[in-house]
Amino acid sequence: MKKLILFRSPMRISFVGGGTDIKEYYENFEGSVFSASINKYVYILINKYHDKKKCVLKYSKSENVNSVKDIKHPLIRNCLALTKIWGLDIHSIADIPGGTGLGSSSSFTVSLLNALYYYKNRKLSKHDLAKKACHVEINLLKAPVGKQDQYAASYGGINTFIFKKNEDVIVKKFLNKSVIKNLKNNLLLINTNTHKKNISTLNEQKKSIVKGGKYLDNLKFMNDSVEIFKNNLISNDLKVCGQILDENWRKKISLSKKINNPLFQEIYNESLKSGAYGGKICGAGGRGFLLLISPKRNHKIIKKKLNKLEFLDFNFDYSGSKQIIPL
Repeated sequence: MKKLILFRSPMRISFVGGGTDIKEYYENFEGSVFSASINKYVYILINKYHDKKKCVLKYSKSENVNSVKDIKHPLIRNCLALTKIWGLDIHSIADIPGGTGLGSSSSFTVSLLNALYYYKNRKLSKHDLAKKACHVEINLLKAPVGKQDQYAASYGGINTFIFKKNEDVIVKKFLNKSVIKNLKNNLLLINTNTHKKNISTLNEQKKSIVKGGKYLDNLKFMNDSVEIFKNNLISNDLKVCGQILDENWRKKISLSKKINNPLFQEIYNESLKSGAYGGKICGAGGRGFLLLISPKRNHKIIKKKLNKLEFLDFNFDYSGSKQIIPL
């Protein structure tokens, strides 16, 4: 039996199409998202516990439990129930705290499932791993989330994810190295120091999709923006790419007061004044990191203007969820 098992899965930044990965949208219209996995990870370390009747869980809190139903952490509870494994010591470590809009919850789920199935001598394909993570979060936990984060954490890389009406997900990898290098050189990721859960925001978005109207029209616009964004990216027209992000962001914040706040708007406005082409808050909004497309020559100006904020140093991740051999 394997002893110490360590897996990691990347977080992600989403450019365009966010919100169309929610079932209420893609089951009627099909959705798509263009996103990139980054080299900030959630790690899961599991080991056989000396008492096979218990599980010890260590994340931001600690639990010592006698049964699955006693587990307070909902993702761990559902993953252990699904895999039917017990008697483990499970540790979670993250490069960036949760609640920041970078998809860390799904990175956690993907890492945990990958480690648990490996413990059972089962190696999952990236597609099956992402699909099981979606099942845990959407079907078992009933969380009001979409599918993009689970696939980004599983696959890694820069991708278009197409969400079909029949629940299937098509993954189209973006492999143009020179374009990717140019994109990376002109990105900034700013920590707004706002961390919180996004459940209420996501629930509101799901209800708005069902109602239709302006919200649905804006989601269709965001979905159509995916191919337009990619075409301009391939042409290395990052100014237009930034403008697309800006237009999508403005449509998004017009739909709910929970998505934006005066602090975000002040930071964003200062960024635009300092030379950024455009940007958006990562994730569902209301928290976390601000993603900017800005010409490299203006990065110093933006950083000086926003010198009280943290600028995240990152690269793209291409491996997705993978096993790490402990030293």
